[in-house]
Amino acid sequence: MEAIEQAIRNALAKADAKNPAIRQKVYESAWGAHERSLAANGALDDAQREERRERLKLAITKIENEAQAARPVVNAAPAPVVEPREPSFSAAPAAPRGRDARIEPTIGNAPAPELGAPELATDRPFTAGNERPDYVKKDRYRREKKQRQESKKATGLTKLLIVLALFVVAIVVLWMVATGIINSKPSSVPASTGNPAASGSHEPLKEGQLPSEGTWIGIFEPSDTTQVSVSGRATATIDGDQVQKYLRIKSPGEADEISFQIGEGVLQQLAGKTALFDIVARTPDGTATQMAVSCNFGNLGECGRKRYDVSDASKEYLVQVDFPADKKPSGNGAIRINSDISQTGKVVDIIAIRVQITN
Repeated sequence: MEAIEQAIRNALAKADAKNPAIRQKVYESAWGAHERSLAANGALDDAQREERRERLKLAITKIENEAQAARPVVNAAPAPVVEPREPSFSAAPAAPRGRDARIEPTIGNAPAPELGAPELATDRPFTAGNERPDYVKKDRYRREKKQRQESKKATGLTKLLIVLALFVVAIVVLWMVATGIINSKPSSVPASTGNPAASGSHEPLKEGQLPSEGTWIGIFEPSDTTQVSVSGRATATIDGDQVQKYLRIKSPGEADEISFQIGEGVLQQLAGKTALFDIVARTPDGTATQMAVSCNFGNLGECGRKRYDVSDASKEYLVQVDFPADKKPSGNGAIRINSDISQTGKVVDIIAIRVQITN
């Protein structure tokens, strides 16, 4: 109720408070707004509504007494007793009040003017803890709405920056995998069960002979054929079952080769080192062939052309290369395989290709 009393005083301060008619208009506007509020608030019973009306009457009487006390005395006529009445022109009727149908007296007999002090309008009920002018609530609502919008914008911008950062990281990782700097697929080929060479030995290794220590760098596995290319009439297709996949290659002629790319990042790790390339291969059941293997490492040299007898048992065919220490790779390299030197169109199943630094 203090809020509506303050609203009445503010309205009188902006109007001609010395004019009783103007004051009457302000009081009636306040009373009408209060009645609409009571009608809209279904949580109040008749006794509570009447109690609030009485409190508003006391507030209006108090304000009017102050206004009359401040008015200069012209004659000795006593000031009229002021008690606000329920306005007959209320825009929204109050809730039914039963026996309470009396009409309160007005301030004198001055009629309400068509134009006067601004009406104390409200579209929300006056309740305990909520008795403040609507313009205060609307201003607070606008501020809170603006803060929510700014918070949503900030959250959206943060999410966008995170997505962009993750996208950039993914691009960098893909580039490093493509160049071989990161080996994304550790070799799943088990270590050879043959006789391993002594650690640190620089003597040429024989077929099936693997070092006892070291980390393998994957060059090819059937799950990724993006680094495989063919020339001439050569063909390469993925085959196998759920247990093991392989790349079945076929070279009808001498120039028909299948190339397995070696990323520049891998060659950078091999420069100046002795490396052992391991080709895990076999032929289909009951067949045998002789395959040819050659290498091209760009300005790091090559490995010559080597021949291997391939049977239907899965074996590891080794190529040992000493890379020069005074040169750096200028691009990607490749291992090239011809599946049949006899040029009869026999096939070879490539299970994996990997490399290891031996010194």
